[in-house]
Amino acid sequence: MMNETQKVNGIKWGPFILRIPFVHMKFLTGEFLQGLIISGATALAGAPVVMALGLSFEQAVACCFIASILITSSPIIFGEPLAPGWVTPALPLVMAFFISKGYFDGEYRVESFQYMAAMCIEFTAIILFLGITGLGKIIIEKIPNALKSGIILGAAIAAFYQIFFSEFDRYIGGTPIATFTILIICTVTTFSEPFKRMAENNKILNIIGSLGLLPGFIIAAVVGYLSGEINFNFENGFIVPPMGEVFDRTSPFSIGFPDWSYFLEVLPLVCIGYLLLFGDFVTGNEIIKDAQKQRPDEIVNIDINRAHNSVGIRNLIGTIVNPFFPTQGALWTGVHVIIVQRWQQGKNVMGSLYDGIGSYYLMGIPLLFFFGPFIDLMRPLMILALAVTLILTGIACSYVAMSLVKKNSEIAIAIITGFFVAFAEFEVNGQMVAAPWIGIVVGLLLCVLLVDNRKHE
Repeated sequence: MMNETQKVNGIKWGPFILRIPFVHMKFLTGEFLQGLIISGATALAGAPVVMALGLSFEQAVACCFIASILITSSPIIFGEPLAPGWVTPALPLVMAFFISKGYFDGEYRVESFQYMAAMCIEFTAIILFLGITGLGKIIIEKIPNALKSGIILGAAIAAFYQIFFSEFDRYIGGTPIATFTILIICTVTTFSEPFKRMAENNKILNIIGSLGLLPGFIIAAVVGYLSGEINFNFENGFIVPPMGEVFDRTSPFSIGFPDWSYFLEVLPLVCIGYLLLFGDFVTGNEIIKDAQKQRPDEIVNIDINRAHNSVGIRNLIGTIVNPFFPTQGALWTGVHVIIVQRWQQGKNVMGSLYDGIGSYYLMGIPLLFFFGPFIDLMRPLMILALAVTLILTGIACSYVAMSLVKKNSEIAIAIITGFFVAFAEFEVNGQMVAAPWIGIVVGLLLCVLLVDNRKHE
């Protein structure tokens, strides 16, 4: 009966539920303030990626704006109970792909965005097919844990390698003091068990921990400015992101659709992206299920097939306007945990889970892209945001990957698979191209040779 009551808290359309802000979702000041800064700043972490593919700064901001608008539609238009985000672990693999082709040098090439379109089209097709048919859950259950672990570990290794080795000058070389400051602070506030223990009994530390990446950004900005590594230039007022220019330079309806060979080349990368996405589905839903015990007054409707279709539709729209893989995913783990923790404290703290998610995203992400001083403030900090996003993703992926494997044979398979996923390359027309599919093939073979044989011993 309670579940039926929750379903009518909005406007049902197909399998989805539209929740109009201020009507079906209440405004929460705390979540609004966090989203206003943290979501806006983190969303701009994608700007350096598309700038490396040849777009201008203004066009990169427009890309982030489009991606953010689509992300906000998840809880509002589609009624999903997860705090949405990128398929972040796939990002270092995507970057490695473009680096291996020599396309990550800041020069605009039509081919770069045709490859991006191929990724988005395939990703959309896979997600919608598996969501509509209900096959997604079945397939993922058949994949050996060792292979899952290896793929996720490969994303972590790729992230660490890019930050600290192959792209060190880009991420750290120019701002070493500010970069290590933000990495240390954000790593401590996100993963440190001693910090979390102290925060339980200290209001100030508790507030710092609840603000996610924001304290690290603020302190790194101050440290970078004082050390001379970062300079701020405030020159913009009200601005309008040039979305028309982005469409002209990135949309397949403007630059042309990719050749069939592009689809074949990116297919392994897209498959890895889907596996990572499904992991986010599982993680987000388990967090809600655990908290649900404390909130029997609001039964949250969890539907994996609906979640597939929501992500698929968002990716479809994004592909038409501005293909930007992998920015349309299911879960921003850190934000999801923070919101759910507040929700489970009781109805007097957060009436509905959707109130928290809606306040964080609707009021947080879109508005700041029109505010020039904020963009000017974040411009020198974007590379820091991308670096810390990749590192924290790498750490989180390492945690998750190792939690999936128990046997020594599975651990060995995961490590070997991870290295092949991160580093495997082959030559095409005299050029070395990233080949994460080799890692998948190696992992499958090892699972057959090791894990299955051991089960029969």
